[in-house]
Amino acid sequence: MKLLCEPADERTPRAQVLKVDVEAYAALPDAERRAVHLRLGRMAEARSQRERSDEALFEAAHHLNLGAPLIVEPRERAALAAMNLAAGRKARERGATPAAADLFEAGIAALPDGSFKWNHEIAFSLHAEAAECAHLGGRLDRAESLLDVLAAEARSDLERARAHELRIAVYTTQGRLDEALALGNRALAMLGVPLPEEGPARKTAADAELAAARTALGTRRLKDLLDEPEASDARTRAALRLLMALMVPSAMVSPSLCTFIAARQVNLSLEHGNGGVSPYGYAAYAWIAARVLRRYDEAYELGHLALEMNERSGQHELSCRLRVVLGAHVSIFTDHLLSSLDLFQAALEAGLRTGDLTYLSQACVHTALVRFGLGDECEAVRAEVDGFLSLVRRAREELAVLALTGVRRALDDLMDTTRAGASRAPDRGDLDDAGHGGKISAPAYSAVARVHYALRQQLCFLNEDYEGALRMGSLAEARMQGGVDDHLATEVFFYTCLTLLSPALARGRQLTTVSVPSYRDRFSEWAERCPDNYRHKHLLLRAECARAAGEELAAMKLYDQAIESAKVNGFVRDEALASELCAKFHLASGRERIAHVYMADAHEGYLRWGATAKARQLSRKYPHLVARASLLGSQSRPPESALPASTERPTSFDAFALLRASRAMCGELVLERLFERLLRTLIESSGAQRAVLILARDGALTVEAELDGDRGGVRVGPSTPLESATELAGSVVHHVAQTQQPIALASTAMDERFADDPYLLEGGLRPILCLAMTHQGRLTGVLYAENGATAGAFRACQVELCGLLASQAAVAVHNALRYRDAQSTSRELRRCNEALVEEVARLTVELRACNRDASPASEMRRCNDAR
Repeated sequence: MKLLCEPADERTPRAQVLKVDVEAYAALPDAERRAVHLRLGRMAEARSQRERSDEALFEAAHHLNLGAPLIVEPRERAALAAMNLAAGRKARERGATPAAADLFEAGIAALPDGSFKWNHEIAFSLHAEAAECAHLGGRLDRAESLLDVLAAEARSDLERARAHELRIAVYTTQGRLDEALALGNRALAMLGVPLPEEGPARKTAADAELAAARTALGTRRLKDLLDEPEASDARTRAALRLLMALMVPSAMVSPSLCTFIAARQVNLSLEHGNGGVSPYGYAAYAWIAARVLRRYDEAYELGHLALEMNERSGQHELSCRLRVVLGAHVSIFTDHLLSSLDLFQAALEAGLRTGDLTYLSQACVHTALVRFGLGDECEAVRAEVDGFLSLVRRAREELAVLALTGVRRALDDLMDTTRAGASRAPDRGDLDDAGHGGKISAPAYSAVARVHYALRQQLCFLNEDYEGALRMGSLAEARMQGGVDDHLATEVFFYTCLTLLSPALARGRQLTTVSVPSYRDRFSEWAERCPDNYRHKHLLLRAECARAAGEELAAMKLYDQAIESAKVNGFVRDEALASELCAKFHLASGRERIAHVYMADAHEGYLRWGATAKARQLSRKYPHLVARASLLGSQSRPPESALPASTERPTSFDAFALLRASRAMCGELVLERLFERLLRTLIESSGAQRAVLILARDGALTVEAELDGDRGGVRVGPSTPLESATELAGSVVHHVAQTQQPIALASTAMDERFADDPYLLEGGLRPILCLAMTHQGRLTGVLYAENGATAGAFRACQVELCGLLASQAAVAVHNALRYRDAQSTSRELRRCNEALVEEVARLTVELRACNRDASPASEMRRCNDAR
């Protein structure tokens, strides 16, 4: 058998330039295979030098690495190491971090003996790049061993600074924040940019640095910063990178140090020119401008300027972190929270491309907290949090794991998953009160502790444990260290003020004259700056203040305004909360009929949120106000055995994109448009060719809408009984409706349960996906999707994503149907009211006539007439 390993004719397509007889290759011993790869690699290397294309470089590196054991000449091994360094950097630019890590490791293996002496720059760069990729891949032990080599071999302050910067990132991932700050201080002092010492001097230095930055920025138009020259000083650029690496640990440990670091980055850029990561420095300053100076408009302008500056410079590594900083700490005071979710989505995409796991993990945490605050449906948020937990565990981001587990625990409590058969949080032991309390008491875990205490504060308040809410709020506020710089911090202020104003707490405690007005004034400022996020909260606080002061008429008006504002801006949880507090207000004043209306709205709102435990509490405590409803929890996730075998899982971005589409869908109240959006999302998520929506109404299943991907049009109505629908597998739909379990049929074998289905018998086997839409344990409908007989089966990842869509669709359809019914009822009420007005007017005329006839004068006239 002859092995062909030779250049093809010049007219041969590039993909076939190197030809190998595959069967002959498979029969070769390992040593001869290496020789083949070595020859192929040398030929590819010659071609890459002529063409200078990335593809040729990757091909040459691939073959030469396989043949590397046969390369003994030091000069050629050094050249191979340099090739792997170049190829690895190209791979990282394309977002292929795992492939880059393999290339850097192969480059290290190819280095000849004594490389740090004879090829120092290449050897140092390979170890640094490999260490960074190991950190990004969650292989922290490998990263630290490579960093030990760098620390021992570094020759200059710049190389030592680079090694320290990488180690700071590893320490931050591990939660070793004090060690990260100490190492950063030593590295910056080496570059002539020392950090202030702990104590009062640090606060003084931070104030001075911030004042200098404000003065320097005040002499420039912010737009002019885009045209600042590039910094040529390598030490300044290295210092900026170190300062950027220290922002996260300093924000968690020392707010004054965080302020100093942010301002120092701006001052260095203004003094020496923009240097590589300067956009991050301006974004960090925007963070401080919002947190410390409360100059929200300036912060917003500077944050978006940083984004534009980064786009111009092409610093892809900053894309994730800039959007996290802007979304978490700036735009919450200027734009609706949905804009923050958009920034976090973009950050997730960028983080997955660049491997920026620290800020990617922060994007996950902030997304979960914002969606919790918006009152997005608990089941959907919990599913997303589970995906985030899987991601951050792989990244070994311990702080993010603990924070997200805290969110998961809060959702479990809201959904009352203590009931049999309910889904439990993964690794829930991470947050058992005893173990978790000990861990989060450490200073390095203050940010995690704040998440934990803030969420417990909200749950205590909802459970009417006001003493507990006050205690949890105090613990959370202590870990804010006086600053309010993200959405969760504003929530702490909100619930603390509500708790102080609660009648149950106020009866046994004298309110201070300072605390409530100070909280309320902050919300007044935020409501003026960003009414979308804070007007309804400010109105509710004012309503509670008016109630406490005995100003009932003012309180009535303010409660209604708060409810309406929360509804208009999409804060489902806050709308339910405002309705509940308003109901209690009217109940305390003896207006039980009015209280019934508001308490029923609160109960329905909590159910829309998915907080079944809270809804159950209301129905038990106020059974005379709340109509009893089934509060069964949503079905648990189907076992993996029920899904098609596949090793594929949905990516974080796929789930996030689906959730964003679902959010838009849940805001659609016109049934026809909702049906169209739902079916198009189903086809996009599943890859199906055809999708059908079946609804469960009055105990019957009816086909309501259909979308054929080949034809492109959506057919909505007329409603057709399922038994009369001949273009789908009715037995499959009935089975899913009864069991509420998903069915995914392949096109290769008939399931015995549906062997007699006329549609399958007549049309032949085809891949079918069928999922139940359930809301509060009740069947809302069924989603049905199918492919042609020649298409592949639905994959497990598609089934899982569509299961999430079905959960969201159930809520959306339920709300739209209620809206339609409410509109119909409203029209009927108006008609009845008009008829009633006419009837009252007629009776009034008759009554007046009768009264005239029954008057004394009329009676006398009748008597006289009789005489």
